[in-house]
Amino acid sequence: MTSRPATGVPDQAPMPPAPLSSAAEATPAPGSPPAPVETPPIGSLPLVGDEVKERQRLSRRVISYWRWRWLLSLLPALLLLAALAIVIPWGDAWLRWSAFLVLAVAAFVALIILPPIRYRVFWYAISPTEIDIQHGIIFIKRSVIPMNRVQSMRVERGPIADHFQMSTLRISTAASTLSVSGLGRPEADEVCTRISQLADVADDL
Repeated sequence: MTSRPATGVPDQAPMPPAPLSSAAEATPAPGSPPAPVETPPIGSLPLVGDEVKERQRLSRRVISYWRWRWLLSLLPALLLLAALAIVIPWGDAWLRWSAFLVLAVAAFVALIILPPIRYRVFWYAISPTEIDIQHGIIFIKRSVIPMNRVQSMRVERGPIADHFQMSTLRISTAASTLSVSGLGRPEADEVCTRISQLADVADDL
C-alpha cells in the first residue's frame, strides 16, 4: 500500500467567481427601458441675468434725471424745515439754522453720490420665461418675475420724464408691482411690447 508524500502545502479551496465590472452593471439589458435622467432642482437652474451679455443697462442720462426728480422731491421738505426754523422758536436761532444747514448739505451730497451708485447697480434681463432685475443703492436687491405671473404693465411719464425723454415701466403681478425707472421712450415701448407678447398680456400705455 503506497502513501502520498506530504508536501506541507494545504489544499486550496476553489476561488469564487469574479464579480461583474461596474461597466457591465451600468449597461442596461437589451430591450430594457432607459434609466431616468435626474433633473436639477428649480433653485439651482441658472437665471437669465446670470449671463452678463444678457444684461441691459440704462442710458447715462438717467443719472441727471434721477437727480432732478430727487431734488424736486426734497425741495418741499427743505422749505418746510426752513419755515419751521423761522416760525417755531425752539432753541436759539443758530441751533435751528445749523440743523437746517446740516440737513440741506446731507441732501445735496446724497444727490451727488447716490444716483451714480444706483446707475452702476441697476440692470435688467428678459427671457421667454422670466424677467430678472437688479436694483438698489445701499442694499442691492434682485427680483425675478416669472413671465406667466405678469398680469399688467403701465408706462408712466411725468413733466421731468418728458424733459429727459424718460419713462417708468411698472410691472404688476398678483402679489406686487415692480418699477423700472429711467427707460428711454423707445426702449420702454420695446420692452413693454416684448413682455406683453411673451406673457400674453396687454400693456397699458
